[in-house]
Amino acid sequence: MGKRKEVAFEEKVSLVEEYLAGRLRMREAARRAGVGHTTMESWISRYRSEGISALEENGNRSKRKYSEDFKRQVAEEYLSGQGSSMAIAEKYHLRSGNLVLDWVKAYHERNSKRERGGTIMRNDHTIEERLEAVLACLEGGRALQEVAQAHQVAVQTLRSWVKKYQELGPAGLEDRRGKRLADQTPRSRDEALRIENARLKKENELLKMELYLRKKVQELERGDR
Repeated sequence: MGKRKEVAFEEKVSLVEEYLAGRLRMREAARRAGVGHTTMESWISRYRSEGISALEENGNRSKRKYSEDFKRQVAEEYLSGQGSSMAIAEKYHLRSGNLVLDWVKAYHERNSKRERGGTIMRNDHTIEERLEAVLACLEGGRALQEVAQAHQVAVQTLRSWVKKYQELGPAGLEDRRGKRLADQTPRSRDEALRIENARLKKENELLKMELYLRKKVQELERGDR
């Protein structure tokens, strides 16, 4: 395997700024630098979050340390669909999206083991399961801790679902982990109609699911009395 190419600081800055100004595509910037797409993305993310100095070689710079609580917060934001790894890295001025993914992996490994009380945490809840849990909190009058244990989810994650539901409705509970925010600008009238029809269809499905689950929660509450 060939030796990894070292890119001069000035060249990194120039390519990143050309990309941000819209004069270069990501692929072309990476090609000119002789690096992979992921490396180029990392430079751009670091530049956005920390400025030009972030592109300097950091072999002699001390590594920043992060608390376990902060790592868990970042992982749960990613898992609850609050942004891509790159977006979250920029939000918290982290070095790259890969660091976020490392923390998510560690979070998965911890939650795959038995936690207090013998409860095993899951991270593969469907939108229907998320909505059912949220409605159990908001309309069933049940405590977050109780609902979290019943649905095998961390309390912090459930709290995030509730917040998203209150802000965006059922659509806020969609699993968008690892997905970039797509550019939804239509390129033609037909494409605009297709996008709008798909959005309305999805919205209708979510409303039907919400009504069904509201009824289900109410029936369960009547049965408990």
